Amino acid sequence: MDNVFLKYMRERVGKMDQTQFAVSEGPVITISREYGCPGKRIGEHLSHVLSDRLRREGADVKWRWLSKEILEESARELKLTPSLVKDLAEYKNRSFFENIALFFSEAYYPSDSKINNTIANFIHTAASEGNVVIVGRAAEAITKKFKKSFHVKLIAPLDWRAEEVCKNEGITLSEAKRECQEMDRRRAAFRAYFEKGVPDIQFYDAFFNCKEMCDDEIVEMMVVIAETRGFV
Repeated sequence: MDNVFLKYMRERVGKMDQTQFAVSEGPVITISREYGCPGKRIGEHLSHVLSDRLRREGADVKWRWLSKEILEESARELKLTPSLVKDLAEYKNRSFFENIALFFSEAYYPSDSKINNTIANFIHTAASEGNVVIVGRAAEAITKKFKKSFHVKLIAPLDWRAEEVCKNEGITLSEAKRECQEMDRRRAAFRAYFEKGVPDIQFYDAFFNCKEMCDDEIVEMMVVIAETRGFV
């Protein structure tokens, strides 16, 4: 017979269940990015441009964009502390021994699978309401089957991204390069939970190189595709 504690630990770190989300309409646009690419900035800009287009056409509809709100709402539901939310924001995983420590502590902490599924439910609900740009958190995998969806990934050479991180965070170039590589690894591990073995590239409709294209160019291209697909 299995040790009860070991069985408990396996359940805490178990993979996402196989329950399929219902296919919804949308429209939803997701933006994934390599670390150092301006996903949040482009997501906010895109939502404003799409809203302005609709307003000029007389439509009383606004596009919104979500990024940190995904973690804030999920954390509120799970009753997580600010420090644990920070770990989520940085895609940090806990080791087996950290889980043991949490098991014996008095503080409640939900399993990885519960956290991930709560995030997925929030993203799916927001996308089902339509007219939303979602940045990060494997949204492309969670909403891939939506009837009206467009999935973008922002990429750039490592050296360029490291320079951006260096400027924004005030760290050395070598530190910035290591941070880019580490965050790319963490994000890939997070997405793998939802992608269930499907190659990452199959979830995206377009890639934009942030080194070669400015924000306005990327947003304009996305708006053209959104218009072509009938989102606006």
